Amino acid sequence: MHIYCISDIHVDFTENALWIANLSNTDFMNDTLILAGDVAHDLALLQQTLLELKSKFKHLFFVPGNHDLWVHNSEWRDSIEKFHGLLNWCRDEGIDVEPQLLDAEGRATVWIVPLFSWYSASIEDSHSLYWPKPGEDAENFPWADKYYIRWPDAQQPFDAASFFADFNKLGLLQTQGLPVISFSHFLPRQEMMFGDSLKPDPEKIRKYDRNPKFNFSRVAGSGLIERQIRELGSHTHVYGHQHINRDRVLEGVRYVSHCLSYPAERKLGMAKGIEAGLKRIWNTDESASRNINSPT
Repeated sequence: MHIYCISDIHVDFTENALWIANLSNTDFMNDTLILAGDVAHDLALLQQTLLELKSKFKHLFFVPGNHDLWVHNSEWRDSIEKFHGLLNWCRDEGIDVEPQLLDAEGRATVWIVPLFSWYSASIEDSHSLYWPKPGEDAENFPWADKYYIRWPDAQQPFDAASFFADFNKLGLLQTQGLPVISFSHFLPRQEMMFGDSLKPDPEKIRKYDRNPKFNFSRVAGSGLIERQIRELGSHTHVYGHQHINRDRVLEGVRYVSHCLSYPAERKLGMAKGIEAGLKRIWNTDESASRNINSPT
């Protein structure tokens, strides 16, 4: 069995929907796909796409991203109600949203552990991934979550990052010393935002930054995710959200981002590697050490 990953497929864009439709209907029938969020804000399109991918793979694992929890003038009171509704629907349709031990040829091999998450939005939060950016707008005015994410009215201010971290209940999971692949939509640590230098690259900022006043680090993720990765003893962690693809090992954990991203971003070269298709991150025929230390 091979395990593949992708995120941020944004099938609201016709080009992206065709990219997903063109994935083989036969090549992956014995394999697993990890989908790390941001499929579509429209629930019907989101469900249609999940079912399409489920038909192509033996296992489909999924966590919602921020776009998936947007609420417009819909039947959902808030984003938490939509979250629970989406998870219940996934369970009914055989789409995995809870930890599962995969086996190959009757042999237990690797845990897949979804980590529901959000970003620590306050820069004063000790788990925030905030990194100052010259000339930034402290309100991040164009950030769409400000308009389309709605938290329960009775719980203001609502700490979304803590809510989702608590929801994971990892203390109940016994991994029995087997390898763990965890995944979240949001970033688990600051280094994920930057290149191999582990700090901002001014040249890349000039090339890719289409909104100099927008500071992505304010909405990137949360250190709570990293804490749970370490609690699990993850060998590999998949994430999305930033629309920049990376594969690196930090402090013994392999961190992988493989986003389809927006068509315009692919044209800019931001989603490097996506031209090769899905990213294979695990092969059950190989040892854990090779899967971790030899990114493919």
